[in-house]
Amino acid sequence: MNVIIWLNGPFGGGKTTVAQELCERDESFVLFDTEAVGQMLRHALDVRRPVNDFQDWPAWRTLVVATAIELVADLECDLVIPQSVLAHAYWNELTTGFASAELAMRAFTLTVHPEEHERRILQDLNEPDAADWRLSRIPDFQKALPWLDEETTAIDTTSRTPAEVASFILGELATTRP
Repeated sequence: MNVIIWLNGPFGGGKTTVAQELCERDESFVLFDTEAVGQMLRHALDVRRPVNDFQDWPAWRTLVVATAIELVADLECDLVIPQSVLAHAYWNELTTGFASAELAMRAFTLTVHPEEHERRILQDLNEPDAADWRLSRIPDFQKALPWLDEETTAIDTTSRTPAEVASFILGELATTRP
């Protein structure tokens, strides 16, 4: 049975790097960047329903679930999704959507000590223009952390390399797979 491997966590915390590491290690994994769904919708929705975060569009949540279901079916793969979802209601919509399609999901939340998190954000060479926005979203992550701790497997990445985090996730997946 194929599975959705969802990597949640703070913006700029290393989710995409860990997702890429997972996909390099296991050819059955396919990376699904759900931000592309938001970018696709922006041209049509932004004019009449502008939002600060594309996750606020119900269409984004619906299309992420539908697209993930189709990708898993078409590619017969495990899907790795690195995406911060900090609104509990949105998380519930996504997980309910996967469950209704009988699609297994393993969710991990990558946590990081605040000082290390800020260092990672400020030293990010791939998206340096995102630093201020990412820093402004830290309180949102802290507010979501209690329910994320309950509903996902939390992994402290503060002193772990992306390779070590990927190894931990692979180990967790191995214990729950047939």
